[in-house]
Amino acid sequence: MKTKIISFFLLLTTILSYSQEEEKEKSGNGKDLFSKVYTHYSEKRISYITLKDGTEITGHKRDVDRKKGQIYYIKIKNKETGKKFKFDSDQIKEMYLYPSGIQKAFKTLNHVYDARQWERSDLNNDVLRQGYIYFQNNKVSLKNRKKSKEYLMQLVNPSFAKYIEVYGDPRAKSTTRLGIGPISVAGGLAKSYYVKKNDEIFWLQKKNLKDNYDNLFGDCEEFKKKYPKKKLKWRYFSEYISEYTKMKSKA
Repeated sequence: MKTKIISFFLLLTTILSYSQEEEKEKSGNGKDLFSKVYTHYSEKRISYITLKDGTEITGHKRDVDRKKGQIYYIKIKNKETGKKFKFDSDQIKEMYLYPSGIQKAFKTLNHVYDARQWERSDLNNDVLRQGYIYFQNNKVSLKNRKKSKEYLMQLVNPSFAKYIEVYGDPRAKSTTRLGIGPISVAGGLAKSYYVKKNDEIFWLQKKNLKDNYDNLFGDCEEFKKKYPKKKLKWRYFSEYISEYTKMKSKA
C-alpha cells in the first residue's frame, strides 16, 4: 500500500509539472483566449431567445437536441405563462444560455479578457459578462462534408469576433491529456473549430490551419509580417484571431 501511495504522488508531481510547462507554451502569453465549449445548460437561470421574426422569448431551458454536437432544437418553458415551447434551429436567430452548475465549476474560463473596443455591437455584452454563452444561427456543412443545414452554434470569441467568428465544435478531438482517473490536469486543446469570415463558414482542423492562412489572414499585411505562414502553430490560434482583430481595427 505504501508503495502505491508513493507511486501515486510521483505520478501526480510529473503530471502537474507537465501541465505547468504546457500552459507556458500553449500561447505566447500563456492564455487560451477562446471560451470553453459548453454542452450542458442551466434550467434555473433564465434563457434568452430571439426568433428570426424578431420575437423575444425568455424562459427556462428544458431540453436541447443535437447533431454532431450542434443544436438543432431547443425546448423552453415561458417565464411568464409557464407554457412550454419547442423551437427548431431554423426559427431562431440567436440565443443566450447559462452553463450548468457542474460545467461552470469544471470548465471555467482560462482568462479574464477585456477587449471591449473590439466587441460586436450586435451582441448583448452585458448578458455575456454575467457568464452567459452566445449561440448564433448558422447554415453550415458539418465537417465540410454534410448537406448544409441551420444549427445554433456557440461563439467562442465574443470579445474579438469583429472580423472572424469562431464557433465551438463540441465533437472536436483534443490534444493529449494527462490525468489520474477522471481528473484531467493537462492538455485538452481542441483540434477543430468552425470559423466564419465574410459570411463563409467552414470546419477548420489543426492540420489545415496553414492551408487556410491566406483565406483568414491574407488581407492584413501587418499580421503577415508578424506571423508568417511558415511559423504558424495551432496552440496560438486564439491569439492569432485576437491579434488579427486588433490590427484590422487599427487599419
